[in-house]
Amino acid sequence: MPRTTTAASVPKALRDAWLLAALEREKIVPPAALEALRKEAPEWVADAVVSKGLATAEQIVALAARAAHVPVADIASGDPAAVQFVPEAVARQYAALPLGASNRVVKIATANPLDLDAEQALGFVAGRQVVFQYAAPQALFKRFDEVYRPERPIERLVGGLATRAGVAGTDAAAPAAAPGGDAPAARLVEATLADAVRERASDIHFEPVEQGLVIRYRIDGVLKEVMRVPRSAAGSVVRRLKVLAKLDIADPLHPHEGRATARIEGKPWDLLVATAPVARYGEQVSVRLVDQTAPPPTLAALGLWPDEQARLERLLAHREGVVLVAGPRGSGKIVTLYAALDKVRAAGGVDAATVEDPVAYHLSGIRQADVDEKRGASFGAALRATLKEDVGTILLGEIRDGETAALAWQAALGGHLLLTAVRTNDLPSAVARLVSLGIEPPRIAAAAKGVITQRMVRRLCPRCAENADLGGLPQAAHPDRSFDRPVTIRKAKGCAQCGFSGFNGRLALQELLAVDGTVAELLASAAPAEKLAEAGRAAGMRTLWEAGLRRVWAGETTYEELVRVVGEPARAAAAVAPAPTAGQAAAVEAAAPAPAPVVLVADDDAAMRALFATILKPQGFAVAEAADGVEALEQAQRLAPAILLLDMEMPRLDGFGVLEALRRRLAGRAVPVIVVTVKDDAATEARCIELGAEDYLTKPIQPSSLVVRIRAVLRRVGAQASWPRS
Repeated sequence: MPRTTTAASVPKALRDAWLLAALEREKIVPPAALEALRKEAPEWVADAVVSKGLATAEQIVALAARAAHVPVADIASGDPAAVQFVPEAVARQYAALPLGASNRVVKIATANPLDLDAEQALGFVAGRQVVFQYAAPQALFKRFDEVYRPERPIERLVGGLATRAGVAGTDAAAPAAAPGGDAPAARLVEATLADAVRERASDIHFEPVEQGLVIRYRIDGVLKEVMRVPRSAAGSVVRRLKVLAKLDIADPLHPHEGRATARIEGKPWDLLVATAPVARYGEQVSVRLVDQTAPPPTLAALGLWPDEQARLERLLAHREGVVLVAGPRGSGKIVTLYAALDKVRAAGGVDAATVEDPVAYHLSGIRQADVDEKRGASFGAALRATLKEDVGTILLGEIRDGETAALAWQAALGGHLLLTAVRTNDLPSAVARLVSLGIEPPRIAAAAKGVITQRMVRRLCPRCAENADLGGLPQAAHPDRSFDRPVTIRKAKGCAQCGFSGFNGRLALQELLAVDGTVAELLASAAPAEKLAEAGRAAGMRTLWEAGLRRVWAGETTYEELVRVVGEPARAAAAVAPAPTAGQAAAVEAAAPAPAPVVLVADDDAAMRALFATILKPQGFAVAEAADGVEALEQAQRLAPAILLLDMEMPRLDGFGVLEALRRRLAGRAVPVIVVTVKDDAATEARCIELGAEDYLTKPIQPSSLVVRIRAVLRRVGAQASWPRS
């Protein structure tokens, strides 16, 4: 029978119109009933015949299979893992359900086996030759609801984790468990929280994109992508996070803020949850992780050098006035404020209090006010209540409005020591911010004892950092004669200890301007920032750049990290070449090629690795290599490749071990794996798929088949990279 889905005499609504001719030929349905079906034009003839009682379901299935020359499908016994080869949207579009897949063929049950377009599209998506079997439409769509569940991708993501993450709610108002379809989402949220704590993350970001939900950790101030949740499951994850924080799940159009408490790995943690709508894609959720048991920081923990710490201690010797810390979000302002408070309290004889949103560190023996704008407990109200008590030193988390600024300056001029912060980039913008809040320059100078501009740079991992050549630095960044320590330039490498970032922890860079004498006079007269900087330099102030260069010369951080955080100072040579216009910059950016997706090849055979590189590089892929299983794990964590081609028989750790180790970590589960091996047996393939492999190929490989399989897997997992197309 020729393959066709339409005919001139048949309405286009009939998706299985070819079945009418078979019914007429077999004389199962009377001619009058057939004519009525043609006029009615149901979407599926098979369902209409059964629902009208013109034939039984078994008769129609057998007749349709004979007419299409395909076997009858047993959809109840299909391999559940086979659905990974065809996304739900494609399956429903073509009424096609994958039943099983081998190395070269995918078996698909369909209600329209004569649809050539469907066969080509499904073959392209699955990366295999399609073999159709027939199933009734109604039975197929019922089965879709059973195998394509929204929580199924989440179950696969968390199914291989070693434990249930060790997360337990401690808030009595929070739900202890998620019912029904949200249970897998609850498990993923728990696993993410526990994994983030183990990875030393301060924040978790759940960001909606076209392909789904991207999960990122902020580690040492830098965002790191960990995994992606398919779009069909993204809503369940966001809903679970909002339920934990007791936020309105029925309102995705407005920002929300809430908090929850949880016991993670045996320790109590505060979870500060904030949501924001994202056009077209849903809601973005950020979770700040606050360890309730963390000890408050000290000046020593900031990583200051002795002369820098001495200047700060002299500033904190004052018993009245304002000590102001300025910096953008993530610059460690609250850490420095608590370290300063610790120093003041250590001197003795001073009662203290804190006013914060939220309380960052829990201290015994002092009053700590937790600001909550939704309940009317603003910074101004909390500070006013605190000033009624007999306290000498007040830590004020941030000056955000005019009321708080006025109260703070009133308290400082009245004999209190205020340790506070403003969210600005530098000294000039800090002064401008205070002026905009109603504090005039003479009053700023009268109360301020010092302004600390601060940034945090990542500290090189002591375990894996490598020595580097001083010649790699620009000439202007070479040490001068005033540097009295051994010059030790080092560079980041990356190891398991630091998560292959090359950095472990952070240290503070400070630009401390003491407001006294000439500086106070200049500040009161609203002098330009250049004059203030000159006076500060004359009094011993170092700029952020100078403080950072000292860390580079001492091998504590890298020049690239300093430039990332502080920015390179203007060079005289920069004036020679004019800056590009906005249009030129946009054109250059648009012309820059997208980075090639990385394929990691793990095989102990050097010739095989070379063969893979020969095949893939002309197709636009970048290729990285690993000669054994342990190296494969390290490279997968370091590079986060678009895909891993994994051999089974390797030294130190075989393919099964690599799959198990990858799937125990959330970040590892985000790396799709194609097993490429000489083992051509069903048991090995089944175990690999069970452990999370996306596909299975046997050697020797066909170059064209390998490329098709890689592209098919990238399509299925929704890889962000712009993978090459033929």
